[in-house]
Amino acid sequence: MLVDGLRLLAAPAREQIAALPDYVIVTHEVISAFSNAYLLVPQLQGSGHLDAPAVLALEKVDAHIEAAPPDDDLEENESLETHPFWAEARRLAADALRQLGQPVGPLELRSVSFVKR
Repeated sequence: MLVDGLRLLAAPAREQIAALPDYVIVTHEVISAFSNAYLLVPQLQGSGHLDAPAVLALEKVDAHIEAAPPDDDLEENESLETHPFWAEARRLAADALRQLGQPVGPLELRSVSFVKR
């Protein structure tokens, strides 16, 4: 789940949009996929699945997301390609994947499912 969330966050904008259903707010789901998985970090660290450098890299991703600017333009799909927030989020997510010993791709959302209401 954590790797899937990081890969979605690290993916190019076109891949992020293509990976998600057209009835969701893509930018929200990109953040949610990581943020929901990030809740597992203390448990993964406690069980020895994450070392200190990996946890630090994940904390940087989380801090960046938590510090997202209150910018309405950040929610539009176009912002995924143009806003500096997303470029930095991709860089940090890719770094976290490297710390986990995981490749940045391929993007497969095995641990995420969507239900249309």
